[in-house]
Amino acid sequence: MSWVVTWEGKVERDWIDELDHVNFLQYQRVADMASLDIWKRANDSLASKLEFVMTETHVRYLRELRLGMSVEVVSALVAFDNKRFQLLHHIRSGEELMCSVETLNLCFDPDSRKVANFNEDITRHFLSWPTPSADVVPKLSITRKQE
Repeated sequence: MSWVVTWEGKVERDWIDELDHVNFLQYQRVADMASLDIWKRANDSLASKLEFVMTETHVRYLRELRLGMSVEVVSALVAFDNKRFQLLHHIRSGEELMCSVETLNLCFDPDSRKVANFNEDITRHFLSWPTPSADVVPKLSITRKQE
């Protein structure tokens, strides 16, 4: 099983926009909270000041979330190297896939304002994740593109 539950909640009133549906940015915010949970688990050392920044994202909206619906985010670690990690989040309500959010993320040292390599704890955490299963189909690629 490559999917890990990384966030759970319900659609709140403040998620709803003037058209009476969940604002598109809220789907991304929920996925960001799931990414943050993953990062906190990976980088739980109080001595580490490393953070992560999102460098690329791909969002696919499939169904509409409505006020009061339960929301669960399951996430898969698609790939990682010594300073980048790629996540695929599935935002679900019950058994229905509502939205997928894929992100490429970079380890960042806020003191030097530069890209940083993962520390041993982060690397060990990412190594502990299950191998992505066949239903993890990324749209992005962690490999660096030559432009």
